[in-house]
Amino acid sequence: MHRFSRFLSQYRHPLPTPCYLTRSHSTNSIASTVSNDMGRLRVEEEKYTTDLSSPFPPRIQQSLSNLVNETVNTFSNAHMMVSETQGKLLHQLTQLVNARRVLEIGTFTGYSTLAMASALPDNDTTATVISLDRNEQAQAIAQKYVQDAQLENKVDFRLGKALDLLQNLVQEAPSRQFDLIFLDANKSGYIPYFDYIMDHDMLADRGIMIADNVLFFGQVHRVAGYGEASIEASKNILNTAKKAHRFNQHVLSDPRVQVVVLPIFDGVSIIRKR
Repeated sequence: MHRFSRFLSQYRHPLPTPCYLTRSHSTNSIASTVSNDMGRLRVEEEKYTTDLSSPFPPRIQQSLSNLVNETVNTFSNAHMMVSETQGKLLHQLTQLVNARRVLEIGTFTGYSTLAMASALPDNDTTATVISLDRNEQAQAIAQKYVQDAQLENKVDFRLGKALDLLQNLVQEAPSRQFDLIFLDANKSGYIPYFDYIMDHDMLADRGIMIADNVLFFGQVHRVAGYGEASIEASKNILNTAKKAHRFNQHVLSDPRVQVVVLPIFDGVSIIRKR
């Protein structure tokens, strides 16, 4: 049980109002920032879904556990990691689409990177996750645990601004497409990243793009007029929620794709070509 699981386990029934958490890595400040009665897994539900989902291979699970502990002890924004259940979903989706090429926009400390890389086929030496981030300190932790999990031959880390790195990828191999693209970066960049990917045909015809945080802290539907505005949400959360809403509208209006927005985790969109 890592540090934040111990933090979550202190609660007794009934849970306090702001009890609906997106990440099991949430901090006190995040948990108390905004209450949310829609779409978020509660503490017990998060643990249940984790326990009742197929485990990662033991070596991968150990590396992920160590990664979580180091991230929690290093970063105040450890909640940016995907949860264990979401990591398992990414792992399974990577296998379901038979992915050989995966693009991740937003490495952070690499939980999702390991989850997807560990799902790539062992017998295909070309199968790779290309992971982009601008935070050198965070990506260094990701590199450390990718090596710890013996997946270094499956991951290609790129450091820099996401749009610049996307342009570099196209220049390197103009016809390269990705079977799975995971978008989990700054919300102000979601629309430019999406447009660049689609304009340069980077998503494979049978591939999927997964966008995270599209219901950001349960506030996106509120800023869009679905329900009352939350008086507990900070200005920063509301501004980010507005960016997520604009992205959701943008994707829906794009005739090149189909999208389903799911009220799981912090909101996940699954996008595919028409």
